[in-house]
Amino acid sequence: MDPNRLGFFRRFLKFNEVPVSTSDSQSEMQAEALIRHLLKEARTKEAWDVPLLETRFVVVDTETTGFNPNTDVLIAIGAIEMIGDQIVPARTYHSLIRPEPERMIPPVVVKLTGIRNEDVATAAELSKVLHEFLDFAKDAVLVMHHSSHDVRFLNAALWLKSRTHLTHRVIDTFDVAKWLRPSLNQYGLDELLATYQIPVEGRHTALGDARMTGQLWKLLIHESIEKGVSTLGDLYEQIVLSKR
Repeated sequence: MDPNRLGFFRRFLKFNEVPVSTSDSQSEMQAEALIRHLLKEARTKEAWDVPLLETRFVVVDTETTGFNPNTDVLIAIGAIEMIGDQIVPARTYHSLIRPEPERMIPPVVVKLTGIRNEDVATAAELSKVLHEFLDFAKDAVLVMHHSSHDVRFLNAALWLKSRTHLTHRVIDTFDVAKWLRPSLNQYGLDELLATYQIPVEGRHTALGDARMTGQLWKLLIHESIEKGVSTLGDLYEQIVLSKR
């Protein structure tokens, strides 16, 4: 890819860091080192010119106690792996997360997600989940729907535990769908699942939403290729141009 175009996209994809304090204990320092190592590894692969059908994707969804990463926290992460347009059935990740800092899950979130305070009280610690998730994702391109929400919360958690943030490339299926089908009135996940006739299973659970977003992404890949897009760099260029 042209270095000028690559530089533009790198600037375009930067996300704000969320400054939160970290622990200085030995175990926390070890966890921080592991997380930093995994994030460094995520930067090593140049994916801009790899064909979409050969690219490794990890489709991600999170559940949180609310919408503000300064006051709310992660309570679940779900992810599936795809190679190009093919979902890898055996490659999934899901974990509930013990809220850190400690938070009560609002009743509206309990009703929506089915995750109760007693469920997360004995769930895995945040450092462990971040390490497992990053080890699962490795250097994949991350795919999310309304990615700003998930990225902000993942960055807040990473900043809390390791004073770092995601280095992965991210594709937002909202943006791709809006570029491909500009005449649609709404681009929420529910509306797109209906438009693309994708069965709704496990809605508002991290793994269920990741699986449905993966099905959506598979169809969006096919439509993108039909419009002449073959690589990740091509796709980002079209998305950026469509926003002008």
